[in-house]
Amino acid sequence: MRSSLATLLLLLAAGRALADDVRGRVHDAKGQPIAGATVLSGAVEGAVTDAEGRFVLSGARAGATSAASVMVVADGYEAATVTAGSDDVDIVLDESSAAAGEVVEISGKAPAQAEPTSYEMTGDEVRAIPGAANDALRALQSLPGVARVPFNFGGLVLRGQSPRDTRVYLDGIDVPLAFHFGGVTSFYPSAMLDTIELTPGGFGAEYGRGQGGIVTLTTKDAHRDHWRAAGDVNLVDSAARADGPAGGGGLSIAVRRSYIDAILAGVLAPEDRVLPRYYDGQIRWSTGDERGRGALTALGFFSFDQVKTIDATANMGFARAALQYARRWGDTRLVLTPWLGRDVVSFEGQDGENPSAEANTAVYRRASLPFGARASLTHDVGWGALAGGLDLRGGRFGSTTVSVDGVAAPVNSSTADWSSDLGFWTEGRLNAGGRLTIRPGVRLEHYGDTGEWVLDPRLGTSLKLTDRVTLRQALGAYHQPPTHADLDPDVGNPALRSSWAMHASVGADVDLPQAIHASITGYAISSRDLPVAVARPDEMEPPARSEGGLGPIFQELFDAQLGSFQYRANAGRGRSMGVELSLKRHVGRWFAWLSYTYARAERTDDPQRFTGWRPYELDQTHNANGGASTTVGKWTLGARVRFATGNPYTPSIGMTVDELGNQVSIPGEPLSANLPPFFALDVRADRHWHRGWGDMDLFLDVQNATNYRSPEGLEAITDGKPEYTRGLPILPIIGVSYTPPK
Repeated sequence: MRSSLATLLLLLAAGRALADDVRGRVHDAKGQPIAGATVLSGAVEGAVTDAEGRFVLSGARAGATSAASVMVVADGYEAATVTAGSDDVDIVLDESSAAAGEVVEISGKAPAQAEPTSYEMTGDEVRAIPGAANDALRALQSLPGVARVPFNFGGLVLRGQSPRDTRVYLDGIDVPLAFHFGGVTSFYPSAMLDTIELTPGGFGAEYGRGQGGIVTLTTKDAHRDHWRAAGDVNLVDSAARADGPAGGGGLSIAVRRSYIDAILAGVLAPEDRVLPRYYDGQIRWSTGDERGRGALTALGFFSFDQVKTIDATANMGFARAALQYARRWGDTRLVLTPWLGRDVVSFEGQDGENPSAEANTAVYRRASLPFGARASLTHDVGWGALAGGLDLRGGRFGSTTVSVDGVAAPVNSSTADWSSDLGFWTEGRLNAGGRLTIRPGVRLEHYGDTGEWVLDPRLGTSLKLTDRVTLRQALGAYHQPPTHADLDPDVGNPALRSSWAMHASVGADVDLPQAIHASITGYAISSRDLPVAVARPDEMEPPARSEGGLGPIFQELFDAQLGSFQYRANAGRGRSMGVELSLKRHVGRWFAWLSYTYARAERTDDPQRFTGWRPYELDQTHNANGGASTTVGKWTLGARVRFATGNPYTPSIGMTVDELGNQVSIPGEPLSANLPPFFALDVRADRHWHRGWGDMDLFLDVQNATNYRSPEGLEAITDGKPEYTRGLPILPIIGVSYTPPK
């Protein structure tokens, strides 16, 4: 009896203790758990939230019917105080203005240690930008120095340089095709990104083989406590991803497939069908610690595009696999990244008048096996730092096969060849007096295809005038070798050599009152030995001069991915200059930014046939982006306004009759007219649900919400009035993401 009574008393005491506990979950405004937050209440012992943001305060309430005052503190968030009863309490922390100023860099943050102007975004920020539709590289078009591409295509035109001049790196690996189908969406999902950084020009000696800007993507480390899974579905594609502990480290996997082809196949007649399809996938495993025996990361990613019509199929894809080892010994850090890959481009077509026939079928296929390695060694010293490394890229390139009706055509086929480019670089950082930092560097490269040695000196400085004002400067030379397609003897010019550019920029970063960060940068770029179309030695008819319009613009985009398939010579020049301005304010639930670029970009063509400068096909004098977003309860609402000067084109100054009696227009000064300006309003709404069955996020991203059809190209001139090819209409994109419970 005593034993039963004692047991009953213990159970009652335990039940009362449980009833007196305070339990709950701490998360941010988007529903993401906040781990490591400190939870306090009165004199009881505090608690720390776990990986899911959950906590238990034992004995915080005086009884089952009483309430307790609970305060929560977490780094990077505003402290919050709530009243907790018997039910689980849900505590939302707002991001502090100070933390926001350190994390969000959409409009540019003062670069440290004499780095050039760069702009950084996290994966979460990418998914919050209205009009970007969760696409990482498309979100970069909100930044200064980035020109707009027609129809929202995603090519990166930085400071008036061609898209082919921009280099994209994922964890140090050169990415050959950053966009599906030239710009529909980027190859890498934003959910796996840690950060994405854009440097529009003037970067340091560590990177080479490009005379424009660079984009560096850094992937997230996988969680190592337990497995998580999520899936995304929208009107364009679907994706699934998972990450968790594996093999003593963390493993993350993601796959994505589009179904645009299935949708179009159901609404278009067979003869009108253009059916695009893409896949991509990523895998990453990491383990270790840089300050222990070293950190090891293995990663792989692939991208594949296919376009089908009634009589043709085109395929384009690549794959990469890499290992990365990083280790620190005191003030010294070593990073090694070897990688290998495969690139494939193929085309199969039939006679369009008789698509069912097996005859007249031609197959073109080009395959490459690239490989590379990057190594860097950095040592910090009292007066600054010393760094150096090597950059190797080579492989078996240009293996092309052509067959007609299954029979090889050796006359038009080219054999594969092995080649490699090797770069050595070194850089120093000198801190003088705590306010002035000087970063001299030099890069020496050898291009295997052309046999050239090139030397690129570079210099960066920063001067901290006050605690709020920092001046910075960058100056340097940048060489870029021709692609293998450029050197193809069948369609290109084997005598082509590298082009190069001089970059100069000067700017200031200012922290203004009311938590406003401002950045202004002026730049100038002079390019030499640019490849331009010229007459082949065995042809009488030379290529026409570019007159602007959608054709040459799309050629610029696909040139970066497939090569020009033109005979070109190093006879062109380029020059661009401009001013970039950015403003940012992030306080509490509100975030707002404004970016503006004033720019001019010009080119010259074949000097044997044309004289003088002309505007670049994607020259845009004014380009402005402004946006704001706020969190209201479980909702995040945002809007963005975009404005850009119309692209140049060659106007018609009259009509004449050709030798066949047909009326043809008389072209005026090349690219001397501009299309009307582009304008678009994009809006976005996100909603988060956290339930026992998991977490769900729903977003509605509406591009061109006002349905304003901006002119994208000149179609014709009728009765003296221009008729334009109009841009995309209002485009709503709905997506949902689901994460199952732990």
